[in-house]
Amino acid sequence: MADPIRIGAPDGTVIEFPSGTGDDVIKRVMAQNFPAQAPSPQAPATAAPAHHDKGWLESADDLVRAVANGMTFGLADRFAAAASSATGIGGQPMGLKDLVTGAGNDYASNLERERRRTDAFREEHPYIAPGLNMVGSMAVPMGAIGAAAKGGSLGIKTLRAYAAGGGIGTIAGALESRDWTDPGQVARDAVVGGLGGATIGAVIPGASRVIGKGVEAVTNAVRGRADGMSRSATNHLVDAMRADTPAAAQAELRRLGPDAMMADAGPAFLGKTQGASLNSDEGRNVIFNALEARDKGTNQRIMSDVEHALGPAEDPQTVTNNIINTRSRLDEANYGHAFQNNPQVRTAPLMINIEDAILSSPERSAERRALENLQQMLTRDQRVPRLGADGRQMHDTNNQPLFDTIRVNQGSAEVLHKVKQELDNVIEHELPGLGVQAGALRNKEGALKRFRFELNQAIEDQVPGYAHANEVSARLAQRAEAVKAGTQYLGEGKTTPSPARFQDEFEQRELGERIALGKGSRGDIERQLGTKANDLVALKQALQGEGGWNTAKIGIVHGDDAANELMASVDRNLKFRDTHNKVSQNSQTEIRRAAREQMKPGAESKDLPIVNPSSTITGALATLAKRYIAEPAWSALTHVDPTRSYGEIGRIVTAQGAERDRHFQAILDAMNRRDGNAAVASKLGDRGTLAAAIVANALLDDQKKKRIYVSPYRGD
Repeated sequence: MADPIRIGAPDGTVIEFPSGTGDDVIKRVMAQNFPAQAPSPQAPATAAPAHHDKGWLESADDLVRAVANGMTFGLADRFAAAASSATGIGGQPMGLKDLVTGAGNDYASNLERERRRTDAFREEHPYIAPGLNMVGSMAVPMGAIGAAAKGGSLGIKTLRAYAAGGGIGTIAGALESRDWTDPGQVARDAVVGGLGGATIGAVIPGASRVIGKGVEAVTNAVRGRADGMSRSATNHLVDAMRADTPAAAQAELRRLGPDAMMADAGPAFLGKTQGASLNSDEGRNVIFNALEARDKGTNQRIMSDVEHALGPAEDPQTVTNNIINTRSRLDEANYGHAFQNNPQVRTAPLMINIEDAILSSPERSAERRALENLQQMLTRDQRVPRLGADGRQMHDTNNQPLFDTIRVNQGSAEVLHKVKQELDNVIEHELPGLGVQAGALRNKEGALKRFRFELNQAIEDQVPGYAHANEVSARLAQRAEAVKAGTQYLGEGKTTPSPARFQDEFEQRELGERIALGKGSRGDIERQLGTKANDLVALKQALQGEGGWNTAKIGIVHGDDAANELMASVDRNLKFRDTHNKVSQNSQTEIRRAAREQMKPGAESKDLPIVNPSSTITGALATLAKRYIAEPAWSALTHVDPTRSYGEIGRIVTAQGAERDRHFQAILDAMNRRDGNAAVASKLGDRGTLAAAIVANALLDDQKKKRIYVSPYRGD
């Protein structure tokens, strides 16, 4: 492409015409723009008029002019020319229309004079002028960054900055157009300004991101590594910490206690654990061993937690036997003391009631048979003298006194007590007695229970110490029953009491019964642990129950804190088991596949023969050099094992107790430092990009103002 035609203008600027432009066109254009002096078409570029020495006031005015033009997109020259015309300096005052159109000889002359001074300052100070013009050049970059700062993805930011830069550039291009009387030129200047502004705006977000990431990478390399960890391990673990969030991960570790590992802290940490175990032999060995050791301690760990929460367990049957033995010993002493003087008890009213019940019962029924047997037990045979008509005792032929045997009411308190015990066996325990089979009496809760009460009341009323003996014996019997109840109150059946009903019944028990029920409950929980500890889901279901009823009832018996601690232990160990299964068991298929692929024989280049029938000496030597020199050297220089830190990661994510907490804090500190690095890097990226964009835009504006590009087709 031929060089353009350059013509020096009177004001010092250089006018470029496309190569081949006709002389008549050049003359006409120069005459229109510089009527005072139009050089010949092929004349060399003329230099700017000779500069005269300037005073400090005129130099200061030039500086102010350059800054003002930058701030007003080149309007400062127009404002200055308008001010001169408005005040009458150099001619007649001008109107608003003259400012827009450039009409009026006075204003046009003033504007031309101001522009020549501005152009002359730019030529005299080629480095200072662009710097002073940067104030105006800030508009496009600042607008683009402001639009990008509204957020969104990089694409959205780029579109916003593109639109903002293009809009501002369009306005600036139109305002900076030298001839507002030519709409076509103003439009072309606006388009050029818009394209330039849009280009700068579109570049800014991406450039800012690149610069920021570069600064962030450098600062992370300097101060982004966690204490005691490699940079590779830090990168993985900081990513996991950020994904799971420090607050959530720390709360989970606190909930799970000192046996927890960072592998339990959240999905991201679990994923890192799985990745390290799947992709590294060292990582797999470290992680599997740690998880397996913890899993083997599950039963002992839960037992220890439960003992801490509920106290040591006692076998419920052993507790019941001890209560029964104590009751037997006290019964023997207390009842023996009451019966030691062989007290007699009158039972006539009771016997009358029993007789009436017998007569009203169906013949040959189990009830009648039981009542008749009870009547028999409450009476005894007694020998009485056989009296004659005269009222004297009769004798047999051998002169021996004759006696008759009659049934009389049993008066011995001790015998009557034994009868009451047999009634208790039939009524309370459904044992065989009174001559009938167990459970044969349908109305045992009716007549028999009433007669048992009347018999007991008669003995208590007439035998001192008997009521006390009954009270002690009943209390111990109730405690034995409470132990049994403690082994049965957990469940999900239809007859299982609700927490509210159970609490009401529990609070009605005396203190000794509550203690006994607690022993039975503790023993049953121990049984659940012994039979279901390996199936933690079943254990949780047993201790929690549908709707949490069992947990609520455990809280009533042992206290809410103990119940919560018990369930927390089960939940903790369920979490540990879940981590173990997900890492150790669910990954077996993937591990087998990886091992197969790793050890599968393949046709690698090192297995191919060096010499074959078609090889040459040169080829064989080249193969040797490639296989044993070039390839090992290249591999050593370029190969970086991405799994080199997986063994280290495995040790970190499976650490427990204080060591785990130390690692966690180191990762958190590294993440915080990296977040700080990212914030600083982002600001530096924005500011660096802004500064570069301002400088670039200022230089482009300055170059644009140095030249006037004239189309040969502009007007005829």
